[in-house]
Amino acid sequence: MITVLHITPHLGGGVGRVLLNHLAYVHPQGVERHSIACLEHANPLAVRRASEIGIRLVDRMTDHITVLLQMMEQSDVVVIHWWNHPLLYALLVNEPLPPARLLIWSHVAGVFPTQNFTDALVAYPDLFVIATPHSLEAPAICRLTQEERNVRIRLVFTCAGIEHVAGVKPQPHDGFRVGYVGTVDYCKMHPDFIKMSGGVKIPEARFIVCGGPNETAIRTDAVHAGVGDRFEFLGHVNDVATMLASFDVFGYPLAPDHYGTGEQALIEALAVGIPPVVLANGAEQHIVQDGITGIVARDAEEYVDALERLYREPELRIKLGENARYAARERFTIECLANAWSELYAEVIHLPRQSRKWKEDSYLSSGAELFITSLGEHGTDYLESKYSHLEDIRTLAEERIAHKEGLFRARTRGTVFHYQAFFPDDHYLNLWCGLMLVVDGAHDEAQEYLIRAGRGIENKQQVTYKISFLR
Repeated sequence: MITVLHITPHLGGGVGRVLLNHLAYVHPQGVERHSIACLEHANPLAVRRASEIGIRLVDRMTDHITVLLQMMEQSDVVVIHWWNHPLLYALLVNEPLPPARLLIWSHVAGVFPTQNFTDALVAYPDLFVIATPHSLEAPAICRLTQEERNVRIRLVFTCAGIEHVAGVKPQPHDGFRVGYVGTVDYCKMHPDFIKMSGGVKIPEARFIVCGGPNETAIRTDAVHAGVGDRFEFLGHVNDVATMLASFDVFGYPLAPDHYGTGEQALIEALAVGIPPVVLANGAEQHIVQDGITGIVARDAEEYVDALERLYREPELRIKLGENARYAARERFTIECLANAWSELYAEVIHLPRQSRKWKEDSYLSSGAELFITSLGEHGTDYLESKYSHLEDIRTLAEERIAHKEGLFRARTRGTVFHYQAFFPDDHYLNLWCGLMLVVDGAHDEAQEYLIRAGRGIENKQQVTYKISFLR
């Protein structure tokens, strides 16, 4: 029996469902024995589910690193479930790991910052496992030779299975319902989500938005755009299957630089037979077959046209839905996932165990240094801000930091705000958070960060100037 230790930053939500559904399938077979260690917390639902399956789950392991390292050494295979998370980089960069057969499975595409792969990350494990073919476009993978890819890179398409929705069928209802299920935040949704949806020329269309965390703000955007009556924002929904059954179309326009991979909600819509309309982003193009299982729109105009076409042509909706249901059952079962991982375990079990050390020197990287490390080539501005002694270069770098766009401005997901939450006394993380908040006009919050920054940064005069500017 192969023993496998799974290490996650935390457990719950999408990755939790993928992992626990996988283990629930393989555990009764008795061929593999799995355990889970979370660096942060595991939510109560995940704890209960693991107990029901019979899987050992421990959390808060950042406070028990010695125990975690022992667990790694005692396991036949270690799988690190990766996305850019401060505690995960603290483990990889600051802790020499004991002899182990190590795989990293990325649950993000790795193409765009702040959830990007770096050369050092890809080179670190025995096998680096991607969750979507879109990840092959990540610069850190493109820089590998074909021989290196053949040796180091594997693909296991991520999904939580479709068995729980396989029996759900679309239900009759009034009107024309376009559904969205997933992250309700512009770090994932297309920034023109309201404009695109509100511009659809279907009088009876209603847009049902399920998920969070920023549904209130986006509902306000709809109201301000004068289309609030066309939307229903439901927040987190426990019974996703029932919601899917009430949709005519799954409208899923995501930001072009989003970090997603398997898009479980999209897969579930396919399995229920709800034809999706998506944009031609990397991950979605590997899930939806244009004109066969749904429609892949090249831009916002085509997205609107596709929704209007599916309204006019119900027979096309039925055809695409039937194809979608069949394709999902061929591609996205939990059995497919489990078989792929069993093949990887069989491949690596014959490899020698290796100790691992991210860097040669022994000092512990600070929170700011970990953040810079996580960005790879995208960390230049932060590197100049922290280490340059030439004030003109440093000032230019800090101006660029202040105006970072997209995912950089999120409060989690590997951003400077995320790292500061785990390293609240790091002076440079506080500085960079403060700079961004100045631009956002959040002067009171910015001042709090900049005051903390000024307590430890060598050039306090510059930080003091920024604080006085806020006043």
